[in-house]
Amino acid sequence: MSDRRRIRITAVAACLFCHIVPASAEVLSGHELQNLLAVGLEGTTIIFQGGTDKVFFSPMLKNRLRSSPELGADFLKEKIIQNTLAEGTFITTDVEGGKWRTISGIAGIAADTDSGHGILTLVQTFPGDTSIKAFEKRDRLYAVVIVEDSANGVLCRKSRWERLFAFKGEPKLTTVLCEFVAGNTVVPATARSKGDAP
Repeated sequence: MSDRRRIRITAVAACLFCHIVPASAEVLSGHELQNLLAVGLEGTTIIFQGGTDKVFFSPMLKNRLRSSPELGADFLKEKIIQNTLAEGTFITTDVEGGKWRTISGIAGIAADTDSGHGILTLVQTFPGDTSIKAFEKRDRLYAVVIVEDSANGVLCRKSRWERLFAFKGEPKLTTVLCEFVAGNTVVPATARSKGDAP
């Protein structure tokens, strides 16, 4: 990956860590977030307040990017964010402009080197992402999720989906109540294909 692109992605992650202010809530550490998302054998679904916005994360499943020789299962840790603790795949659904939208790709759980705060980073991938060149050729969406344990319940700070290479500025985080459910509630078992993971 080009130095410019790597610096851009790393800067986004670093800037997000700087905006984590515990206040009255306790931000989960990278290891706590990793343990929370490893509840189910298949993976875990985060359901955000309202129920339409969901993210399924699996540390076990691999898609084409994670299976490719040039990119691999540790792509985020080796090429982008060195303090990544775990990687996997994700699939998410939400409502954008009144229409249902599905995004899938790779996800990493990282820990801030100073505070230990955890952050889940979601990066959209495409079937053609089998090399560094292919990955850099096409812009893609990314989002982040930070989890807090508060007196009012579990809270998730989540960003909007932004363009990874084109977005300028700092992602804004919205805090909502969320819950964690073992398994994939985003895509029902009967609707899943037997091919590649998301």
